[in-house]
Amino acid sequence: MSAKTELILVPVSTHTGELRVLVKRDPSTEKQLLPNLLLKTDLLQKSALEYVLRELLAQCDVEELSGWISSSKCKDRVVDVYDRDLLFEGAQSVAIVRVVAIPSELAPDARGVWLTPEELFSETSHLSHDCRLFVRDALACVPYWIRHSSLAFELLPKVFSIQDLRLLVGLLSGQDIDPGNFHRRLKRLDVLNPLVAGQRVHRWEFSWGKGDVLKGEGLIP
Repeated sequence: MSAKTELILVPVSTHTGELRVLVKRDPSTEKQLLPNLLLKTDLLQKSALEYVLRELLAQCDVEELSGWISSSKCKDRVVDVYDRDLLFEGAQSVAIVRVVAIPSELAPDARGVWLTPEELFSETSHLSHDCRLFVRDALACVPYWIRHSSLAFELLPKVFSIQDLRLLVGLLSGQDIDPGNFHRRLKRLDVLNPLVAGQRVHRWEFSWGKGDVLKGEGLIP
């Protein structure tokens, strides 16, 4: 029997002011599982990702969902590729685990339950054993992604304030972010577009065409 390949998503969001992960409940076992899809030979990973996202967010406005999926803001990141047959008994498959940031405006309508890491890893958690590993490894990558990718902007609404961004970066990086230094770094990176002309701008949007600068420079030191 050949091993099956499964796409496992770790949807993350901060729509409640703290980092949360979306899980589903398996009605037959009461275990909490991550969204997943068995990959067929005619179903490429990109198509599978879009299929799962549309299933998860089926209650969202159709135009808003389609606009997000087709935009630069909808990204996913590979956490790892796990041979479950080696890691877990009785699970003969390969799991490709990817993180997707669900924007705060779409997250409330997602199908499933948004749980904090503390809730997922508590003694009373019903998260399945393999999903614990996948979530743990995914969350370990978040501080790096916050520094060197557009992840923070994927989690924020399209329009945000510098304070919104600074607080989110501090939360997910585990650092105290000095406001003055952060403002100067953003000015040097030049990745934000002001939405109001004048000396005091309170609303900004991310310039997705300049996102690659974060790979080298980093959003924070």
